[in-house]
Amino acid sequence: MSHNTDSNHGGVKEFHPRVHEAITNPQIRANFRKAMDGLMDKRLAAFPSDDELQGLRDLAAAIRLRALSKLPELLEKLEENLTANGVKVHWAENGDQACQIVLDICQQKNAKSVIKGKSMVSEEMELNHYLEQHNIEALESDLGEYIVQLAEETPSHIIMPAIHKNTDEISDLMHDKTGTKKSRDVEYLTAEARQQLRERFEKADVGVSGVNFAVAETGTLCLVENEGNGRLTTTVPPVHIAVTGIEKVVEN
Repeated sequence: MSHNTDSNHGGVKEFHPRVHEAITNPQIRANFRKAMDGLMDKRLAAFPSDDELQGLRDLAAAIRLRALSKLPELLEKLEENLTANGVKVHWAENGDQACQIVLDICQQKNAKSVIKGKSMVSEEMELNHYLEQHNIEALESDLGEYIVQLAEETPSHIIMPAIHKNTDEISDLMHDKTGTKKSRDVEYLTAEARQQLRERFEKADVGVSGVNFAVAETGTLCLVENEGNGRLTTTVPPVHIAVTGIEKVVEN
């Protein structure tokens, strides 16, 4: 996914020229190289055995394939158990329908602001833009997504949305957009962003999150996070909307 600021609702540039523009940019290449090297080192520390890592991948793939082979049955079971747990289930055939459902819920609650935990599905739906067209502010709370949103860009990586930016670029961006002092101290920049987001969590009318997997057996929506923004998104606002594709269901 290119990080270019143009999107489907603006002056669209063709995908291939956008990609070419990004991969021939020396600063972006350097940013990605440094970040990806760091990621690979961390993964090696967590999974020093290639055999163990591949075994886990194979197991996860088998679980997913088994669930997909029983998808209609599992989706009905998931809905039944979610409903029993007090969750209201809505079905959408496409992104437009899903956006409309989210908007309807927000309007029923007279919501003016939405805070979001990271959700790639909502990114693909262009949910933020849709809500803003209807005068509802949607703020990303994942740190990388927050940075990308401040820059009025789209994510460049599925789990590290702002991987194309280095510390100096993020410092300049936060200084220009939020008034923080320019600094190469990552802890300072993170703390400032955290404080800015905390205030927004307290005021948000609705929280929107993704779903990493949905357990049919128990009617449970599971989220994996490392920043605390997932828990804040799902618990602080009075309303929580979880957006997911049907392929995220597992049996147990």
